[in-house]
Amino acid sequence: MNQGKLLTKRISHISKYTQFHMDEVLKPYNLSSGTYPFLLALWQNEGINLEKISREMRVDKALSTRNIQKLIESGYLEKLSDLNDCRAYRLFLTDKAKEVIPVIKDEIHLWISSITQDLSQEEIKLLDTMLEKILLRAEEKKL
Repeated sequence: MNQGKLLTKRISHISKYTQFHMDEVLKPYNLSSGTYPFLLALWQNEGINLEKISREMRVDKALSTRNIQKLIESGYLEKLSDLNDCRAYRLFLTDKAKEVIPVIKDEIHLWISSITQDLSQEEIKLLDTMLEKILLRAEEKKL
């Protein structure tokens, strides 16, 4: 197997294990690996609309719509009409979401710490730099 296949396979497996882990630890909150990233994105940019959050998260609007709807039904988000455009709405975190976000961040930190425990700080920094370069190149190549 060539290096490219090994790299993509490893990245895919890390992503899957991370999803499994986050699904398990967030189950008591009725959240999943598919929904919590939307809460974190809104934490950093509350009040954005569906189109902007989809673009920021690099997902299509249909996927965003499904996950946003789940979060609204679970009491984590509110959607309010956009005062400047009556056809659009903006997304806001509820108090319930604001309470669970520190838990999510802690779980992410614990997970990353556990899977990188055998790496030095320099290795982690180098890995992050390399992955960022690969991500930028992948974005350039995206059709």
